[in-house]
Amino acid sequence: MFKRKKILYRDLVWEWLKIRRSFLKESTYANYCGIVYNHIIPDIGDYYLSEISNRLLQEFINKKYQNGRVDGQGGLSCKTIRDIISILKLSIKYAIKNKMMEMIDLDFYYPNDCLKNKLKVLSKGEQRKLISYLLQKNYEKDMGILLSLYTGIRIGELCALKWGDINFNKNYIVINKTIQRIYIKNKKVSKLILTPPKTKNSMRIVPVNPEFIEKLKEFKKNDGYYVLTSTNSPLEPVSLRKYYYRVLRKAGINRVSFHTLRHTFASNCIRLGCDYKTVSELLGHASVNITLNIYVHSQLNQKKKCVNTVYKDLIGVCDDDE
Repeated sequence: MFKRKKILYRDLVWEWLKIRRSFLKESTYANYCGIVYNHIIPDIGDYYLSEISNRLLQEFINKKYQNGRVDGQGGLSCKTIRDIISILKLSIKYAIKNKMMEMIDLDFYYPNDCLKNKLKVLSKGEQRKLISYLLQKNYEKDMGILLSLYTGIRIGELCALKWGDINFNKNYIVINKTIQRIYIKNKKVSKLILTPPKTKNSMRIVPVNPEFIEKLKEFKKNDGYYVLTSTNSPLEPVSLRKYYYRVLRKAGINRVSFHTLRHTFASNCIRLGCDYKTVSELLGHASVNITLNIYVHSQLNQKKKCVNTVYKDLIGVCDDDE
């Protein structure tokens, strides 16, 4: 435990991170270490806790969004900004709780772009192009991309999927692990890790269309082999992304992230009238609210239809009374 006087924020944040390590996923811990090492320490690490204020932290956040990349090529992503704010809040709350510093306001303004919904989905025409191109190529990786479009599974979950995770009799896949390469930036090392999915809700069973299951059967190998490689070695997410971008280019589709396949699946479900609870469970979201906040955005025409329906119903009631 630190003494109360003259505590540098760099010491505090490393102490907090050390304590939290056993409660964080390895990938989350690696991400936090990189943020602390590359962004927090260089900018505000040498401030004493007594100098830390809401204004100081807000200016730091704004600066990172405007021009915070280590290579100097622009600002940090909204995802990184959110992670920075999370680290700031949690570490300072730890300091306040342990009487290392006085209470300060921990409400921060997010950059406007981070508050806007930038959800990108493939159009029907783009989906048709992608499906047609992949079915012509007919390799394991192509089937994997289609599986993501048809079920909404995440890229890490797809890369970790083994043939034994597919039930060909009952037409479903079991999602119970994810794979990713993590970087320990302060140690300049990286490693590939296989872990449980993002949250407990991400451990799930996802039905697959019987016709597509029959298509997958053509590729099935040993249950212990990975689906995307048909070997006992997995394909890394970064390698799958590179392959996916080549597919988009050759199929004549503008470049969008692999995660767009997941957004497209979810949007298709909502558009076709699937109930939100079911969609949330298929996606492995922690709650239905997450699904609603991301994918359900009532349009003006839908609002007009709703208001007009209520109006006509009430007019009908009045007419009946007469």
